[in-house]
Amino acid sequence: MLVALLGIAVLVALAVSGVVPGLDSITSAGGPGSAASVPSVPVPASRSSAAPTGAGTPSAPAALPPGPLTLVGLGDSVPSAGSCGCTGYVEQVGSRLEQLTHHGWVVHNDANGGWTTADVEGDLGSAPTRSHLATADLVLVEVGANDFDLDRVDDQGCFPAAGSSCWSATIAGLRDGLTRIIQGIRSLDHRPDLRIALLGYWNVTVDGSVGRALGEDFVLGSDELTRLVNTTVEQVAAATGAVYVDAYTPLKGQTGTRDPTADLLDDGDHPNASGHTLLSTAVVDELRTIGAVATWTAPSGPGRPASPGH
Repeated sequence: MLVALLGIAVLVALAVSGVVPGLDSITSAGGPGSAASVPSVPVPASRSSAAPTGAGTPSAPAALPPGPLTLVGLGDSVPSAGSCGCTGYVEQVGSRLEQLTHHGWVVHNDANGGWTTADVEGDLGSAPTRSHLATADLVLVEVGANDFDLDRVDDQGCFPAAGSSCWSATIAGLRDGLTRIIQGIRSLDHRPDLRIALLGYWNVTVDGSVGRALGEDFVLGSDELTRLVNTTVEQVAAATGAVYVDAYTPLKGQTGTRDPTADLLDDGDHPNASGHTLLSTAVVDELRTIGAVATWTAPSGPGRPASPGH
């Protein structure tokens, strides 16, 4: 190769000097000295002119499809916020995502008070919910508290809750039901970037001053059962690729000693306006942590409007 290149250089020099007339016409026609006759040397991918897609300079996020983004809420009375008389956390999440992503969000809250895991699973067959889920970018699911016979919460025969036969069958049903719900959602929305978030509870029954009035056994039993439920929800999220949102810490603190009375309605069972704000913050913070908010901040594709005011 070195000899060939030196030979070419000599010939070119001779052509320039006129010693070998007509050589320039040979090279331009693709003759022995043309570029076409010189073997090309492969350029390593990391050195190519194309932007790298792996480590190094990050590629720009893909444009979002046309139209507003869609949030769907599923579950019981907590996400439905029917008794609050305030803006529930599902709707608050939609508003906060509009501000953060600069895109419009449509919110469909299909949660209903009193619903169990089986009720939510059954609702996946209803036409309105199926339609909402088919175009969802984010689905929030909080359900399971109504699955349990809460009259046994203060039964010392059910202590400790983990491993107790009082709850084992219901916990297994909760695990299986949530798994089927996630599978059902994904059967309706096949996009790989769909986010499903499962929320736990701060308490599966009453808490704060209302809970304390029912006695020490009730406080201990309800907290143990709540932690068991949350562990189950978190395990389902991990096994199915969903996102787990901790609703316990915002209202009860890391150690479980925070008094949530001021964040609950007078019934001690449902969050008030400040309680819903704590829950919406927990959801948005988790979505930011996993990078979902950054994904939704991508530029709009043709036809996707920015949210009002942005």
